[in-house]
Amino acid sequence: MNIKELLEKEMEAGYHDSSVFGGFAAYIFAWAQTNDLNDVAALAERYAAAARTERSDLLCQISDHLLAVAKDQRILLSSLKSAAAVPVKGGAPSSPTLNIPLANLKNIGAKRAESFRKLGIGTIADLLEYYPRDYQDRRIITLIKDVPIGAQVSIRGKVISCELQQTRGRLTILRCYLRDDTGILPAIWFNQPFLQKRFYAGRELIIFGKVERRFNSIELTVQDYQFAEDIKGETIGIVPIYSATEGINQKTIRTAMTDAWRLCGGSIPDTIPEKLREKHGLLDRAEALRRIHFPEDFLEIEAARRTLSYEELLIIQLAIIHNHPRHENKNIRPPQRQEDGAILEKFTAALPFSLTKAQQKVIDEIYEDMNRDQPMSRLVQGDVGSGKTAVAAAAIVKCCMNGMQAVMMAPTEILANQHDQNLAPLFDRLGISHALLTAHTPAAEKKRILTGLADGTISFAVGTHALIQEGVEFARLGLAITDEQHRFGVDQRARLRGDTLTDTLIMTATPIPRTLAMTLYADMRLSVIDALPPGRKPVKTYAVNYSFEQRIHNFIAKEAADARQIFIVCPLIEKSEALDLASATAYYQRLRDEVFPHLRIGLLHGKLKPGEKDQVMAAFKNGEIDILVATTVIEVGIDIPNASIMVIRDAERFGLAQLHQLRGRIGRGSAEGHCILIHNAQSDIAKERMETLSQCSDGFALAEADLRLRGPGEFFGKRQHGLPSLKIADIFRDSDLLEASHQDAVLIGEGKSDGTPALAAEIDKYMALLA
Repeated sequence: MNIKELLEKEMEAGYHDSSVFGGFAAYIFAWAQTNDLNDVAALAERYAAAARTERSDLLCQISDHLLAVAKDQRILLSSLKSAAAVPVKGGAPSSPTLNIPLANLKNIGAKRAESFRKLGIGTIADLLEYYPRDYQDRRIITLIKDVPIGAQVSIRGKVISCELQQTRGRLTILRCYLRDDTGILPAIWFNQPFLQKRFYAGRELIIFGKVERRFNSIELTVQDYQFAEDIKGETIGIVPIYSATEGINQKTIRTAMTDAWRLCGGSIPDTIPEKLREKHGLLDRAEALRRIHFPEDFLEIEAARRTLSYEELLIIQLAIIHNHPRHENKNIRPPQRQEDGAILEKFTAALPFSLTKAQQKVIDEIYEDMNRDQPMSRLVQGDVGSGKTAVAAAAIVKCCMNGMQAVMMAPTEILANQHDQNLAPLFDRLGISHALLTAHTPAAEKKRILTGLADGTISFAVGTHALIQEGVEFARLGLAITDEQHRFGVDQRARLRGDTLTDTLIMTATPIPRTLAMTLYADMRLSVIDALPPGRKPVKTYAVNYSFEQRIHNFIAKEAADARQIFIVCPLIEKSEALDLASATAYYQRLRDEVFPHLRIGLLHGKLKPGEKDQVMAAFKNGEIDILVATTVIEVGIDIPNASIMVIRDAERFGLAQLHQLRGRIGRGSAEGHCILIHNAQSDIAKERMETLSQCSDGFALAEADLRLRGPGEFFGKRQHGLPSLKIADIFRDSDLLEASHQDAVLIGEGKSDGTPALAAEIDKYMALLA
């Protein structure tokens, strides 16, 4: 399409700004910006904002400018063509205008653009996807005689006079007196003396702010204002409130949003396929963005929020599905179909205990997956002490008895050693060759293990990150298991799995709420071990303040006298100026030297070298330590059957799921377990969390409560869960949308439902964030 054809097409379209996909004005603007044609860009902006009756003249001006700058019209036409103008019917993944830098927007210079970047906004698309955090209803104008003290209200009045006051602390106070038909009210602006010249007598303002009583006078502290002549109609309406930052206020954001919408509002492609929009009663994307930023009523806001929430959840789940190797690899692999009954019979006969029905159910689900032509990808959740290791062992046995190799990676050396000690006797009885590989494996032993894995003479290996180091190769890896996988990075898990035809099994004792699991593990099947082995006694939990400390010490002394062992957990290893927490080191020294000088006290924390940690844990496990003072490095997996007391200091600093994990370290033997939460909880939420844990022993119920209170980022820790923060969706409030988007994502991922080009582009953007 040459320049003449492009202009003629827009004219034939009736100046509707629709001759190319994304809009004629948006396309010309982006092209002009790229070629430093500021006059043309300005005309394109005017064209986008102009009424259709005014566009004929503007189109002629654009045409004159374009032809004037084209010394060689063929070069100009070639450059236009290279920008990929796409006819409306053809569709395109995105509008080029949406991706231009925000600094190119009217009234946004380099300095202001830098402030916007602090909010994560670099382009016009980023700005339009920066959703309001709240709304203020300013449709109702309150009469001055009716203003309620302490309330936020909108007032419309004319300026009578203004006065400027400067305090000793260099604070400037601009006080303007406004009058309506019912009275006079002083309005206050802080540190904005330049406004005095604009608020001349007789000028009519609409102001919004909080009514307060100061020195027996009623005043309104202004949060926002507009001149009456700038308002269409009598009121401002519903005003969006955005999260701001230094250098950017609400007015700046709203003005930029308005300019961006005028430029790009007609060129926003749909991400959600039309069939899915109709199925769920959703809006097209342009209308959803219009309503979320420029709503006419709260019903519009809710409809827009649901559409954009569904879109966000759909994109996340499709990105996770597309990011998983099984999505890319459609190859058929040899299924592990040796008779399951015979394998299970040998396995259960070698166990020193009977499987629970819950364990048997999950093993059946795993075996069914391993018998498929496509590789298994399954997450197994089980509360503390539910028997996940036995379930993992069943999968390992099936894999190895089918002539393949299996590997299990644990997050810590302590846990890897524990798995090895627990599994080695079982595999010896079954004739399965096995090995333990960690960073501290002696060189000669490491060489033997690497050789055995490479030639297939070692069928199973358990270890830490050492399993994914360079030089570790498997002859025929069939199963990769990660324990507490949210503690590993994406790349680490991928390196362990290696061949995309390898079965993947993830084990976690961190109860993950179903709502979050559907998002984090959209690409996986889910199994839950929902019962504990028989005879496991519930742990008694008490939440107390520090006035009980002496009584707790007396109880510890009594239990230690009965040859029981005690965990005491502190949240920090060194003193912190930011948090008033007990230092594990200082508390350990106090216990050792003053409180329990007759007992053997140990200290375990994250700054010890791996070998030192192993020595401490081995001493505790062997009964050589009575009381272990530790940080949360003991949270996962450590098994000390003789431990009967878990004391957690400053418990309000931990999440519910983390506290439940710590509680699970005790009560694993014959003695009754006691978990004591010592806290300084001040807020209602912190007190509620302590009370919840003391009354509830269901890990999944606690995880739901923890997620609701703290969000997914804090649930796993700032960086461990791997998901960027949600912009608008809420996995609890929008549970119905989460369910619907999950089902739709699976169908799209399997090719049973169509997507859109714009959806594909959004998935690519999100996958880049996951990398």
